[in-house]
Amino acid sequence: MTAARKKTRLLAIGPLPTPGHAIGGTRTLFAETVRQLDLRGFDLDILNTSRPRSGLAPWRMHLAGLAVLVRVMWGVLKRVPRSRLVFLNMSCYSALGIASAIWLICKVARRPLALRFFGGILPELYQEYGFVARWLTDRTFLRSPLVYMETHYLLRAFGNPSNFRWLPNTRDIATEPRARRAKVRKLIFAAQLWMDKGLAEALAACRWLPEGCHLDVFGPVMRDTDLSLFEGHPKATYRGVLEPGEMPRVLSEHDLLLFPSYRMHETYAGIIVEAFQCGVPVIAARWGDVPELVQHEENGLLVEPRSAADLQAAIERLLGDPDLYQRLCKGAQDQGEVFRSGPWYDEVARDLRGLCKGAGG
Repeated sequence: MTAARKKTRLLAIGPLPTPGHAIGGTRTLFAETVRQLDLRGFDLDILNTSRPRSGLAPWRMHLAGLAVLVRVMWGVLKRVPRSRLVFLNMSCYSALGIASAIWLICKVARRPLALRFFGGILPELYQEYGFVARWLTDRTFLRSPLVYMETHYLLRAFGNPSNFRWLPNTRDIATEPRARRAKVRKLIFAAQLWMDKGLAEALAACRWLPEGCHLDVFGPVMRDTDLSLFEGHPKATYRGVLEPGEMPRVLSEHDLLLFPSYRMHETYAGIIVEAFQCGVPVIAARWGDVPELVQHEENGLLVEPRSAADLQAAIERLLGDPDLYQRLCKGAQDQGEVFRSGPWYDEVARDLRGLCKGAGG
């Protein structure tokens, strides 16, 4: 990296993976953002917004969360004057308070602000705001010169304003070339094991897999996980938690990903993007923004949410139609390449440097 490119000092604000937390999409995605911007020559100052570990008593969680909020806001006040621009990465839940406050700090300090929202709940939250809150939102952080949204649904919900950009969940995992799969034998379910991720439906659908087929389940056990569902299951095994670096290898060893999630506001799940980059098609629930990513009969199959029977029928369809399965493998590989991180972050880097020039930096 050249010295000239290192002159762009950027305050990047967002949640990083921390001990005691289950690895989730927002932390993984912000860590990837930091890595990609560092590769592109930014002088990064990182302000970690991760909340305290889970499992604490509710009052301790609230107290610790308040302490994190105070620490973050104090960090912003100290660091913004030393930065050329600010890049705020956050979930939608705390947008009104935190994003508005950081927008005001940047305005006073005359520093450009770019935002990136993880998840798809912001339009619903916006509609629930009162008149004053919507007025404040419209005149503060949504007027930032760059606002990145993860899905097309989010862009449409706000009318595609000129300062909005599409920045999907991306990955850039290394995959080894392998022979095209002939048929489905090894299935995988990999997610945080919340029950509304479709765990019970996946296990029910796989009870009747034919001889030689098996479902491997990976992921951290969450507070509502019912591991008793695995007891006596003839075709499924819980394999524990994978380190992030292990996922490409494990996905490549499997033939089909099950993602029957009906979790609220499901968007572009990173595991689907990773599966596609490994050439692994997906059976997913027709839920949230997932159909923007999984196109029915092109790179996967879509089924009705909460329906073990529909999921089972889709699995049986692929077991009985090798030509369709191989076509989906090709479609998955092609779709995975669309979401390679490199070109997306080249564009982000250009956008962010353009903000600095526009601000006279």
